[in-house]
Amino acid sequence: MIPAPGEPEGRTDEPLRLAEELLISRGRNRLCYHHPYDPALVVKVPAGPDKTQVDANAREYRGYQDLVRRHGMISCISHCHGFVATDRGPGLLCDCVRNEDGSPAETIWDLIVHHEECDLPSILAVAEAFCQHLVAHDIRLFDLNPKNIALRQCRNGTYAAVALDLKGRFDNNEFIPFSTYSRYFARRKLVRRSRQLLDRIVLYRQNRHRYQHLFQPPE
Repeated sequence: MIPAPGEPEGRTDEPLRLAEELLISRGRNRLCYHHPYDPALVVKVPAGPDKTQVDANAREYRGYQDLVRRHGMISCISHCHGFVATDRGPGLLCDCVRNEDGSPAETIWDLIVHHEECDLPSILAVAEAFCQHLVAHDIRLFDLNPKNIALRQCRNGTYAAVALDLKGRFDNNEFIPFSTYSRYFARRKLVRRSRQLLDRIVLYRQNRHRYQHLFQPPE
């Protein structure tokens, strides 16, 4: 087994068995499972054999290490804790974002698409504040979409946004990656992606009945 910091009790030398009922979400490149032994963790594994899918965990871990090197142990991200062998391929261990009462936090996507009632103005306000924080502190998380941001309910009833996908600058698809190395271009890109996120939240909420059957939201 590949060692990882903070190994939970119940682990053996055998790969972790990730039962289907532990599945949380399905993305284009990865599947995310609750850890079978430790409720504080989730396990991300490749969704298939393609190189992009297999490499996604390594890209996220590099992105995470870069974020911590630049900004320290910031609270607006789900922290990564190394790798573990599973029966579904190499897994990346990450924080399971939970509400103040201990229940798993839902993503913006879950709240706006799968809930009959939601406080859309509050969700937009929290998402906008989150984006402004990224821009102000040069936190280069460019993959801003509703499924990659959890809203953790705090004790006073407010939400705190937490990024769940940290590939960031290491998942930059620009032909010439100016925003990877230039703070000016990174800021411009973050502002643009922030506007897109807010627009998508409204769009998906207004058309949520089109998307409720989807396990993976549209790009």
